[in-house]
Amino acid sequence: MFSYWLNHELWGDGPFGYHFVNLIIHVANSGLVFLVISHLLDAAGWMKPRSIVYAAAGAVIFLFHPLQTESVSYVAGRSESLASLFMLLAYVCFLHKRWQPISWWAAGAVLAFFALAVGTKENAVSLAGILILTDLFWPEPFSTRGVRNNWRLYALMAPAAVVGAVAVFHLLATTPTAGFSVTTSRWYQYAFTEFRAIPAYIRLAVLPFGLSLDHDFPVSHTLTEHGAIFYALFLFAGVAALIHWRCRFPVSCFGILLFLVCLAPTSSIVPIDDALVERRMYLPLVGLILAASELVSRLKLTRSAACCILGGLALFFGCLCYARNQLWGQPDKLLALAAMESSTNPRPMLNVTEILIRHNRCDLAVPYLRKAERILGINYFVEVGWGRILSCLNQDEEALRRFTLAATLEPTSSVFEWMGLLYGKMGRSDEAGKALKKAVALDPDSVSAHGSLALWYASTRDLPDAESEYLAAISLDRSDVSARNGLMAVKQLEASGR
Repeated sequence: MFSYWLNHELWGDGPFGYHFVNLIIHVANSGLVFLVISHLLDAAGWMKPRSIVYAAAGAVIFLFHPLQTESVSYVAGRSESLASLFMLLAYVCFLHKRWQPISWWAAGAVLAFFALAVGTKENAVSLAGILILTDLFWPEPFSTRGVRNNWRLYALMAPAAVVGAVAVFHLLATTPTAGFSVTTSRWYQYAFTEFRAIPAYIRLAVLPFGLSLDHDFPVSHTLTEHGAIFYALFLFAGVAALIHWRCRFPVSCFGILLFLVCLAPTSSIVPIDDALVERRMYLPLVGLILAASELVSRLKLTRSAACCILGGLALFFGCLCYARNQLWGQPDKLLALAAMESSTNPRPMLNVTEILIRHNRCDLAVPYLRKAERILGINYFVEVGWGRILSCLNQDEEALRRFTLAATLEPTSSVFEWMGLLYGKMGRSDEAGKALKKAVALDPDSVSAHGSLALWYASTRDLPDAESEYLAAISLDRSDVSARNGLMAVKQLEASGR
């Protein structure tokens, strides 16, 4: 949030500044990925020129991979890329001079960057697992020598880990969209679903087709639903194979385990509303790049062949990344594609409905709402969507019925505001006033509710109360142009004595 504030202070509300900073963060992360891969390949005993070449190749793939688009081109994706920046800085400090026990200064730097990462996004707690995994793998797989050498770091981390665990547990217990209060699935059902999600992430990394703003990924409520048991067996067998081959293929085994550790906060047993989200792959992609590095090195390619393959891969990913970013520049189309591809996830359909209402193309929203209604049945968001669409299409009585049903399902400020505006449109002024007053009472901090109530007061020639409501809206949002214009109109009416 500090970075967003800084963006606003430097460049205002224009999107360019926000996108520019996101891009700078991503480029910096790519440089840090180069250092991380280089250090890890050095720890694995690779010769320096070879480790540098593979680290550069890995950084290029990280930079251009289309799967990274959501974390970079989506302004709100900054939480992922910025948290990764601090995690990578901490990891580079940790990997520096791997052959020596970590110093107190280096341990303090790692812990400081770790704190900044977790402060940016909670899933950065995976860094603790990454550090321990690294010490267990190098200088030799599953040796405790690395952990013993870096006792200073773990001594500093222990009290912070206790405080962090309490804070994270509190968050998981209270947050409605992530944690154990999520209503869409229980913890074990989310685990069943993530058994399927992890192979899907790997497929998206290897073959980045079928990318979506909002994936249609249904929950596995039982171990057999959607074949979750087969994916679980595949993952358990894969982890067993990694442990078995850890000495023969140390870099690949470490890379895949690193991938799993990075994903653990969002793809284990902690329920989250979204089971599959592309931006979660931002940092875990480094693990898969590491795994691929060793596999490619075993092919014994000539230097020219390796350069051709790397150039072709960079061009391929670059073209896909460019095309994906072009689509992100057309948000309406991006939402429409997600809605068309969805059969069990109603959110893209409701998002498209909102876009079409804003563009006054309400008739086009009807098929999307019908599809969402088939999935959700009687639901607050569906009923509100129908109410707004039907009002836009001048089917006022049916729109009012839908709004009334939505208000019984979930009496929010927004639905009473829409009801009040609809009553006003229908010429039922008294009922409009009651609904709009209810909207303000339910959410006194709603700028639009105050503005709508002010408009109603002005229509009834109650100018002092209209002025009061416009002032309340402006006090909540000084940039609200409609409230300022309304207040000016009211003052002019008062001055003229009408």
